[in-house]
Amino acid sequence: MSVTLLTNVLPSTGFSTRLTGWLSPGYHARTSEWVLEQLNILPYQHLLEVGYGQGKMIQAVARKLKTGFIAGTDCSIAMYQQATRRNRRPIQQQLMQLHVGGLHELPYPPHYFHTIYGTNVHTSWKDPQVEFIRLSNLLKNGGRLVTVFQPQWPRQEKDIRQTVEKIQEDYITAGLTDIRIRYKDTEPITGISITGYKVL
Repeated sequence: MSVTLLTNVLPSTGFSTRLTGWLSPGYHARTSEWVLEQLNILPYQHLLEVGYGQGKMIQAVARKLKTGFIAGTDCSIAMYQQATRRNRRPIQQQLMQLHVGGLHELPYPPHYFHTIYGTNVHTSWKDPQVEFIRLSNLLKNGGRLVTVFQPQWPRQEKDIRQTVEKIQEDYITAGLTDIRIRYKDTEPITGISITGYKVL
């Protein structure tokens, strides 16, 4: 197992000075662009978004697909309704399927997805290690899991690094390797991307 630290822009002043404030539309747009960069989507791939919310990110991913497929899951019926309205066209084109419920309820077989991604979803899981194992089982050999972590309240740098280390440990337990950590120093919140690959 290897862990690589990749920094787009190093957070030079520490995390704790950059983790507060309301998030502007411009911030969300920059964050979405950064997440898309991490995914490096190819038009034929199968992807899964965990926690699609209002459906903006999954919409952006669907636009990059031609013969591929994007699925999404979220625990909120209200978010499902919003995301469905926003994504009527790719759903009708059978490029997208949206689900409500837990990961254990997804109808897809093992080794189905090239890439699985989510933002801050691990914070709501009772047992993140179990959920990461479920996601790993859904990945194709050589596939990748991308977790984007954006603390939205004041926290000490030590606490954030401990969270990153815990996700790394859960990745390893789930059979993921070549773990890569990236930081995006975006006002007012530093973004952290953790990518792990399914062992061949």
